[in-house]
Amino acid sequence: MGPVLPLLLAPLMFFLTVDQGLGSSSQPGRVVAAPHDGYDQYSGVIAKDVAQRLRWGWVKATGYRSYPLRRWFDVNRPTERRYRGGGFEDGRVTNRGVEVFHEYRRALRVAARVSANRKIPFLVEIHGHTRQVRAGSGTLRIEAIELATRGYTLAQLRRVKQRYDRLLRDVPQRYRVPLAIDRLNREYEVDGWIVPFYFRATSAKNSGSLQRTEATFALHFELPPRARNTYSARSAYGKLIAELLRTTYADVR
Repeated sequence: MGPVLPLLLAPLMFFLTVDQGLGSSSQPGRVVAAPHDGYDQYSGVIAKDVAQRLRWGWVKATGYRSYPLRRWFDVNRPTERRYRGGGFEDGRVTNRGVEVFHEYRRALRVAARVSANRKIPFLVEIHGHTRQVRAGSGTLRIEAIELATRGYTLAQLRRVKQRYDRLLRDVPQRYRVPLAIDRLNREYEVDGWIVPFYFRATSAKNSGSLQRTEATFALHFELPPRARNTYSARSAYGKLIAELLRTTYADVR
């Protein structure tokens, strides 16, 4: 039975990959990543597009989350979720989770041209959400971008919001969504309803890639379906996010 086990595992492991591309040698320290590519649909496509527009490094981790295969690694923190009783439990630190996180962490530094023992000066993560909330007698799909942040002053974050609103004018009307920022917006409006900010990336800030010891400045984008589920939307937001990052980086240098 010994030789059979690797053959059985091979189809599963084949889909567990961390890919990266190097940023320009003249612009070290900047990387755009998608730690949940495949699960957060099209997040890897958008991250790579944004990075290539800027000539920054990029990373995408693919296949680490799968309901059918009952596998869930959080990737950007050292936790794994076990499948029990028909669903996934809360994440907890495991040896495999630590290994996955360290591989992701290593790839970030390679792509950013940063040595293994240094913080990443400017980290951007692209995620996707399909959040819904109760609204009256029905449900409301949250077509909004939530942005969790690390290292910025309130004044800098207000400028990020102002730049986003200006850049949004160039996005076709049918794809436009508002931006909410963690330290500016406890709640925000969507289609006339006030909803609380949700995606604060707390675990990644406490024990993962967004810790103070890991990144000097970090932006964690949660993109809704309207911003990523069609080619036209991905192109529009790839261009918008790239320009937003260009000006945001200039603001914190």
